[in-house]
Amino acid sequence: MADHATFHWHNNLTSKAMLFIGGLKGGSCGFFFLVVALLTLWAIPCSAVSVQDEIGRKVEVPSSPQRIVALTPSLVEVLFALGLGDKVVGATEWSDYPPRAKNITRVGSYVSPSLEKIVSLSPDLVLANREGNPPWLVEKLARAKVPVYVTDPHDPASLPQAIERLGLVCGVPQKGAALARALRRDFRAVREKVNGIEKVPTLLVVGSRPLITAGPGSYGAKLLAMAGGKSIAPADSGVWPRLGMEYVVQARPRLVIVSTMERGQNLARELSYWQNVPGLSDMPGYRVVYINSDLIDRPGPRLGKGLLYLADLVHPGLFAVKGETK
Repeated sequence: MADHATFHWHNNLTSKAMLFIGGLKGGSCGFFFLVVALLTLWAIPCSAVSVQDEIGRKVEVPSSPQRIVALTPSLVEVLFALGLGDKVVGATEWSDYPPRAKNITRVGSYVSPSLEKIVSLSPDLVLANREGNPPWLVEKLARAKVPVYVTDPHDPASLPQAIERLGLVCGVPQKGAALARALRRDFRAVREKVNGIEKVPTLLVVGSRPLITAGPGSYGAKLLAMAGGKSIAPADSGVWPRLGMEYVVQARPRLVIVSTMERGQNLARELSYWQNVPGLSDMPGYRVVYINSDLIDRPGPRLGKGLLYLADLVHPGLFAVKGETK
């Protein structure tokens, strides 16, 4: 993530028009006031900001975007939390929170969005994600002169700063700063309570057939560590490794967290399966729980709440939390 955003305001149209007005004669007063009125309307959309996005690209964006397309569900959540829900004209599938987001025009999935649908919405800003959205889409939109700001949510600890930057890019810096403060407050509350406590060996199930977990360096594993847990995935297993049951039993996780990331899953069946795994179910203190994956895998305004829930699952009784995971 780039550390600083560089801003540069452009009002070339305004400057040129003022030079033109300066050359008018006294008999042109009516026309003078007409031009002033036009300048009042033109100056707002012509103001642009030069920013550096989170992958180092320089992008010219409107100072106050009016038509935004967000290419991940988490970005949609951020925009609504910033008070910009009415500015979002396009979103990807599974953009379902807050409930109003379900009514936004869809532009495809976040891994395969439609260039044609995006362009047809005439956006003045597109928000993309480095990990989920295809690079070719960003390149083609840029060639079509559509401003694209790319986020890079690779580390949950950096999310507050990323949201601050989105607030700046979208013209609502104070709201972005307020959201960032709330996230930092939740992160700090968890950190202070789990600091010094033994990390609980945990299997975070993100896929069951085959078994997929959060590996070292993944967003999920980093968030789990912040919550006082430790992924049982091997150190060299990659970001989203597939694990065999023999390895899982040998790793002896004290906690299995079944997430709801897998669409269409039978949650009751999954919980029953993990509660009865030979070699695990008879371990003292072995527990199986579940969590709403949207709270922990979407880098957005609900992540603070998600971290609190996750920490409560890892260390029951340490946090007095009730909500969507219970």
